[in-house]
Amino acid sequence: MYDSLTNRPPHRKLGVSLVTSLAMFVGGLCSASAVAEVETVPNSPAAPQTAIVVGNSEPRVVKLRSDFDVGISISSEIFIQSGTDTEASFRRTEAQLLAAKQRSVFEQSGQWGVVRLYPEYSVIPELMLDLVVLKSDGRELLIKAQLTAVSGDVLLAETYLDRSTSSDFASEVEDPFADLFHRIHNDVALAASKHTQSQRYLDSVSFLRYAQQLAPEAFPGYLASKAGRWQLLREPAEQDPMYARIARLRDYELLFVDTIDEQLSGALREIDVAYKLWLKASKEQLDWLERRRARGVNVESFSDDSAFARHQAVYAAYRSLKIHEQELFELVLDLESESRSTALEIDENIVKLEGTLEQQYREWRETLLNIILLENAF
Repeated sequence: MYDSLTNRPPHRKLGVSLVTSLAMFVGGLCSASAVAEVETVPNSPAAPQTAIVVGNSEPRVVKLRSDFDVGISISSEIFIQSGTDTEASFRRTEAQLLAAKQRSVFEQSGQWGVVRLYPEYSVIPELMLDLVVLKSDGRELLIKAQLTAVSGDVLLAETYLDRSTSSDFASEVEDPFADLFHRIHNDVALAASKHTQSQRYLDSVSFLRYAQQLAPEAFPGYLASKAGRWQLLREPAEQDPMYARIARLRDYELLFVDTIDEQLSGALREIDVAYKLWLKASKEQLDWLERRRARGVNVESFSDDSAFARHQAVYAAYRSLKIHEQELFELVLDLESESRSTALEIDENIVKLEGTLEQQYREWRETLLNIILLENAF
């Protein structure tokens, strides 16, 4: 088990919308109507039969060292029960939190180069780990993982399922699904160790693919592609002026990624405790419902169960969430005056980005594209 988030200093920007979404969603989930939804609406489709079921004693770190840079992107495909933007925002925030936990395992292993979280797929890192959250309800965490080299080779494609136990929630600092994050890391390390392409080769492919995105006419004849796979034909000279331009813009993109990551880590760390309480309460509700089904009780009607006993059982989970909900509202009041925006300096000019994380990322890429177009014009 491990402390899932890094010990970076807290940052307030970007936090307000994330904390607000979680606070609103937790409050709604604990209402009587939301409890009824939890009882009758599935969290997500059933787990695939091919999912790897993670054990409770996964090894913490495998002894396979790699200096590859790793990028992690994540999305959520969990069914939105209420159909509201609030719940959808919560699931997106949850996905970002899970990605931060996965990244933490990579960093703590000390076996990799730079490990970054990207808003979407990127050709900058030599290896890209794309995660999709399929189910998360406190009892089960189901994640699809695909590891792809920047050359286009798929090194790993698996779905992982971890089931929590009551003892997993006993610690305030350990994550109940730590075994899943360690299993994914270990499988990635094993897959990377079997990859025959060197770090230098992949770094050259990465640079040229990135150059093609910003300036398609740059470095013609350096790369060949077929069926989604890329082959390095020759390497660019570092003395080439275009090489220096692309390298500078790539550094600017990494500046954005690192800035957003630092801001986001602070906000996610603040909601992690409340999120764990939500997981625990959700598991308690689902466990209680399963016990009722095991006794042959109709879950929808609860005809043989007194209303008092039913509400008493549900309130036990609700009360634990309500306590921390007050802390979340205090955070919301503290952060509500701050907007979700980022200011970055580029070529002695300040560029201000606003909107969702993905929108800011795409706007930043457009800014870099405009720079290369203007430079090429002269």
